[in-house]
Amino acid sequence: MQELFRFASGLASTATRAGAVAALGLGLAAPLAAIQPAMAQDEGPIIAVSGPLSWPFFAAVKQGFDDAAEIFGVEYQYVAVTDTANMTSDYPRLLQQAISRNPRMLLVGEFFPDGMDPLIKEATAAGIPVLIHNSGQFFWADNGSMGFIGEDPYQMGFKAGEIQAEAGVKHGLCFNQVPGNPTVEARCTGYVDAMEKAGAETTYMTIGTGDATNPQAMMQAIKGALQSNQAIDGIYTLNAVPAISALRATEEVGKAGEIMIGTSDLSNEVLEAIKAGQIAFAMDQQPYLQGFMSIQTAFQYLNYGLHPIGLVTTGPLVIDSSNVERTLEVNKEHSGVRGAS
Repeated sequence: MQELFRFASGLASTATRAGAVAALGLGLAAPLAAIQPAMAQDEGPIIAVSGPLSWPFFAAVKQGFDDAAEIFGVEYQYVAVTDTANMTSDYPRLLQQAISRNPRMLLVGEFFPDGMDPLIKEATAAGIPVLIHNSGQFFWADNGSMGFIGEDPYQMGFKAGEIQAEAGVKHGLCFNQVPGNPTVEARCTGYVDAMEKAGAETTYMTIGTGDATNPQAMMQAIKGALQSNQAIDGIYTLNAVPAISALRATEEVGKAGEIMIGTSDLSNEVLEAIKAGQIAFAMDQQPYLQGFMSIQTAFQYLNYGLHPIGLVTTGPLVIDSSNVERTLEVNKEHSGVRGAS
């Protein structure tokens, strides 16, 4: 059977970015030069089960993992699917494989709780420390995990809805390219609630996960929605790739500039579109911090028994015309840190 999974490991090969730790707002207990590796060679691995690296967002998460691993002297392994067509079944299988290796610690993106949550409970019951990142905000406290590092998805969507409603949008479309992921779905829930609170109408639309990275398929789906409902004057997408598809769809139906587009997550193309006034905003959950802070927490927990209590929120941070140029400058100097490529 064709292998569906790719295991990627090792320390970051690029030089550590100056000021990376200071940017976190978390002080170190000792000088970096004095920090010792968190794991002895005869102990189990630290495994990060995270998102596909074909998505710029998760490339930034991994960059955060890698940079923190270099700074703190931590060896870890990054594990992700390479084929996104069957993620709902592949991720539980991938997590099961990681657990079977008796890891010293697991850093898990709980993307599909129906299949992954029972396995996380199995791991924590067996004494394996688990820290959740990116997805799983609603489940970590009940499955025995020590905490969560990532966005508040509901507030991310709610803020997007507020921005569009205040701009005069009367009928918003929330486009979800990863149905079945509660974190992503919560963004649409927040968006719908904010729009309805303002008296606006909404349409909720999904596409199969097999087309989650297919810009043409998403463009056609959004185009169809715009053609069938002429009242739609706002679009909120949940990733940078469908944001560009939404932009293309408005051009296809002859409504470029007439429909307000906002998105979650960043890409250089999205940032340039914001700069050009074609996309209004992007909600940044700062994926680099999710990876960096996960490794930092693992180091401090395994060495000192220290870890943040509860939620560590990394988003939403609104990127719009007021700060997009600075964001582009940072990403040119430190490629991929902002989750954009």
